[in-house]
Amino acid sequence: MIPVYICDDEQVISAHLKKIVSDQIMILDADIGPVRVADDPEQLLELQRQDTVPAIYLLDIDFPGQMSGLKLAQELRRYDPRGFIVFITAHGDLAFETFRLRLEALDYIVKGDYDAMSVRVRECFESIQERLHDEPAGQGSYCTLKLFDTVRHIPMQDILYFEALGYKHTLRLHLVNELLEFNNSLDHFQEQLGEGFWRCHRGFLVNRAHVRTVHLKEQIVELDTGEECPLSRKAKSEYRAGL
Repeated sequence: MIPVYICDDEQVISAHLKKIVSDQIMILDADIGPVRVADDPEQLLELQRQDTVPAIYLLDIDFPGQMSGLKLAQELRRYDPRGFIVFITAHGDLAFETFRLRLEALDYIVKGDYDAMSVRVRECFESIQERLHDEPAGQGSYCTLKLFDTVRHIPMQDILYFEALGYKHTLRLHLVNELLEFNNSLDHFQEQLGEGFWRCHRGFLVNRAHVRTVHLKEQIVELDTGEECPLSRKAKSEYRAGL
């Protein structure tokens, strides 16, 4: 599921946008949602940092006395570089400014005519659905994890494997160019990440996309980086059975 965020300080506009978006999700039968509404940029940032990415953002531009919608989009890009940003604005021409700020906005929808807004939102969601459908498996997907008081969104293709350490609920995440340690369980990530990851051992969860060879005799899983993970008897039997 890809979440949707609406941020506008005019509650009438927010409510109308939420209805438009909810209707389009139902019509398209898309793997999109839930829809979350924030009244101001800070509230949206707080919500987004605790959620999965990529996401869809429908943003107003003007928030008197607060950061602008353009500044909000810049902050969102730090956490969600592949998210879909749509500006809902009273300003007709923002293309140059968003290009200058490298925000890669999907569209600019002018407030006022609700029927016209509905059409443009529908076109945006159809485009997003096509892009998600055409995206290679795993690309654009993220694993969300909490490290102390921060939340990280890790691109799935950067994950090699999770390793359970000797002490309780401590994991070491092996990335292509980084090592991270944090508290959680392998069971949690095995359930969250699904079939793309394989529990090759009680203490190891590997990314199938990085598995080069499974050495059954030596009971070793070799990754494309040259690293090796142990292979349990149970996982060995599952592998032989074609699981």
